[in-house]
Amino acid sequence: MTEVIARSLRLSSPPDTVDTVQDLLATIWAQTPGLDDADRMAAELAIVELTANVIEHANEGGDITLTLSVVVYDERIEATVTDSGTVDRVPLSDGSMPESLAERGRGLPLMKLVSDSVEHHRVDGTNHWTVVRARRTASARTRRAMPSISIAGVIDEMARQRALDDMGILDTPPEERFDRVTRLAVQLFGVESAAITMIDHDREWSKSLAGLGSEEVPRTESMCAETVKGDVALVVPDLLLDERFAEKAQPDLFRFYAGFPLYAPGGERIGAFCVFDSQPRHFTVRETEMLRDLAAWVQQELTVSQELSRASEVQQGLLPQKLLSMPGWQIAGVCIPARAVGGDFYDWYPVGEGAAFTLADTMGKGIAASIIAATVRAVLRSAARFADVVGAIDAASASLSIDLDNAGVFVTAFHSRLDMDSGTMTYVDAGHGLSIVVRPDGSSQRLTSSSPPLGVDPETEWTQQTVDLNPGDTLIVVSDGVLDLYDGTLGALDNLAALALLAQDPWEIIAAIRARARGVTADDVTVLIVRRDDAV
Repeated sequence: MTEVIARSLRLSSPPDTVDTVQDLLATIWAQTPGLDDADRMAAELAIVELTANVIEHANEGGDITLTLSVVVYDERIEATVTDSGTVDRVPLSDGSMPESLAERGRGLPLMKLVSDSVEHHRVDGTNHWTVVRARRTASARTRRAMPSISIAGVIDEMARQRALDDMGILDTPPEERFDRVTRLAVQLFGVESAAITMIDHDREWSKSLAGLGSEEVPRTESMCAETVKGDVALVVPDLLLDERFAEKAQPDLFRFYAGFPLYAPGGERIGAFCVFDSQPRHFTVRETEMLRDLAAWVQQELTVSQELSRASEVQQGLLPQKLLSMPGWQIAGVCIPARAVGGDFYDWYPVGEGAAFTLADTMGKGIAASIIAATVRAVLRSAARFADVVGAIDAASASLSIDLDNAGVFVTAFHSRLDMDSGTMTYVDAGHGLSIVVRPDGSSQRLTSSSPPLGVDPETEWTQQTVDLNPGDTLIVVSDGVLDLYDGTLGALDNLAALALLAQDPWEIIAAIRARARGVTADDVTVLIVRRDDAV
């Protein structure tokens, strides 16, 4: 078997033309001296015609960017062009040549005449073309049906990778619900190692690994990359004795392998659940069925992960996406759930001559807390018709008291209205007590709570309070998860005050808290910041 020659080229037209393509082909032909002249000329004609047609027509004569890949195998020459053009439907089924004097319409028929396969697919707004020319050294049977390997592979891999990326599972921390399965597999099968793997672009990454092995290995060395090519278990009793996989064996670590594919919600194969050992072994039919059952368990957990990922997207979408138009004021916020979803939220929206601001913290974490948080947000927003914050909190308490009581939870909340002209903020603090106003002179004022949380006593008479935000003042409202980023006490508010004095704007404060919370959040971390510009 001769060496496979592969080259790629990225073109932008203008200024690139087919001359650039011909220069690339000349380099390839120079590296394949055994190539038959007829095959070379036919392949070059098809490739040049393809790129010329893409440059001229794919974007209706406008600027175009494309990538050309050419691979010379023992049995064929294959070229793939990927372009950003607007062409959608291509009449490949019509292979008739135009009249001999026609100046247009000759490209596709000519390509089909000198090639064994011409294909076009459009995926996610991108065109993928492939032409294949069988070499004369290939068998007659091969020449009769020369399929495009790369175009099918490109499209399948694009869909598979997109599905894996959408899962949001890559490079996430270990989770007990997955580790439990791999530990059980090691004990159940009596093997040295078990893993839940994901096949990323050029690597195998392990979401869970029990026993020996590496969390990440090159895809070319991965047996799970072979498993995802099919829909059944792949069992190899001894890798060293199997010529298909002997190069992947590691005598002291990896000789036996059994794996079952794992799927994305759309059915794309994204990874595998596998067991492996340093010693060859026999795997019975019953053990294969047990492996499949454990893989189904992992699959169920992946489905839960996907649902949580979607829930997280929805919850983040409920947070304010646009800055308020409030000249003289800077507004910022962040919510970092400890899990996929959380029980905290912040909110702002225009009312009257200013805006309403809310930060709430539901007791607990996860899905149940997130449902309560979304309900509280909706009720408070619907109560915007009330002219004062007490009316809004009263309405929320009346609407939620039964639900909160049945769920056995309560919600702390800071709900306020700001008059942007005067700087006067009226607010109700329902058992929250984690708000601080930082003055430019370095002093600070904590806004204490004088009312219980929502859900504690439906007969509560809420107390309205006021605070004036003067030029240069910064209001910071946080959830208790922020305290845990420091020493877990109210002393953390002093750290936030110091941070506010050093920061140029609210977003710098947010960035600092994000950095501090990275990878260490045991509780939801939520921050709302309102800063009044300095007086001119």
